Amino acid sequence: MMSRWVLVLALALQAPRAEMQRVPQFENGRVVSWKSVIPPHTESTMHRHDRSRTIIGIVGGDLKTIAPDGRVTVTHYETGTAYWQEPMAPGEMHKDVNDTNRTIELIVVEVK
Repeated sequence: MMSRWVLVLALALQAPRAEMQRVPQFENGRVVSWKSVIPPHTESTMHRHDRSRTIIGIVGGDLKTIAPDGRVTVTHYETGTAYWQEPMAPGEMHKDVNDTNRTIELIVVEVK
């Protein structure tokens, strides 16, 4: 008979892993907006931002950005606060990592 702990481990390994979500909010000729839902212990793929954007903390938290060379930056998003971010420099990339135990939710409004 399978021990209780082996069964718990087997079920945990089968459970679907939460993934980041990008939920469309609004788009017109000037801006595109989405809600980013970033569950605990998830990370995005490497990507870049070519446009200026405003980011609004819906459920704030600390979000790491990691560059391909390993440089780490932590940005604290305060709930209810808006932030401005310039486009990334040419060729620059990063991935976002939520290594906290809390889901972070952000509204992004990107200027076209």
